[in-house]
Amino acid sequence: MTVERRFVKGAQVRAKSGEKPGIEGYGAVFNEEYVLYEDTGWRFVEIIKSGAFSRVLKEAQDVRCLFNHDPDNLLGRSTNKTLRMAQDEKGLSYENDLDVRTTVGANVKAFVERGDLTGCSFAFTVSKQVWRDETSPDGKMTTSTREIEEIGELFDVGPVTYPAYTGTNVSPRSQAQLAEMRNRVLSIDGLPADVRARLEGRKKGDGADDATECDCRCVACARDNDCESCADHMVDCGDEENCRCMDSRSAAPDLETDRSRLQADVDARLRRAGLKVS
Repeated sequence: MTVERRFVKGAQVRAKSGEKPGIEGYGAVFNEEYVLYEDTGWRFVEIIKSGAFSRVLKEAQDVRCLFNHDPDNLLGRSTNKTLRMAQDEKGLSYENDLDVRTTVGANVKAFVERGDLTGCSFAFTVSKQVWRDETSPDGKMTTSTREIEEIGELFDVGPVTYPAYTGTNVSPRSQAQLAEMRNRVLSIDGLPADVRARLEGRKKGDGADDATECDCRCVACARDNDCESCADHMVDCGDEENCRCMDSRSAAPDLETDRSRLQADVDARLRRAGLKVS
């Protein structure tokens, strides 16, 4: 099954009170709409239903607390009780002891206390889900809703630097954001055929948004539709038909070109995070 990552509205991390250093908060919040995709005629939202983590807790699954989902940034683990989780009416709460003898532990403690880190994300698979469609009274907007009733496996939970899509108020999306959101939906296990067809139609350009020609993971390609500047050129992006990334892989190394590609990728990530690029 596909491992998914989410930051949902209300997920949070804060410094834990008491003498022992640590963090606490909510890794997931129930019954909040999480917008995965939206254009002028269709939106796709996701809701985690109350009790969705019952299986995880009952099975006492081996869950890690990670910074930015990175296994090298290990903060705690449920099996040795440095990470502790519980489920209440709001969502999945957690608390994690921090070992400040480690660099990552000391850094996270400082970042959280200063307010640099405030959001939390989790990685999971889904074992039970329900889908439904609703059309607005004026017939102009269709909303497809995925209700997650049971999390199959919870792999990690923890603070993240760049939480994505933090609320339900959706501003106009860039091509890079739409492409990333679209691909995230298309990767969901058990995606209904009509939802997939609707998204595939938008990807091919016959929908409501300006879909990119290239189905590449590189945000520079998605933003500018310029595969010549692809920052993903050393990876098989999987879209050999439309993307020229494979051509650039076979070219001789060019330090200046690689530097430009890297800068394009960094700029795109900064824009996606809402930061100005000089």
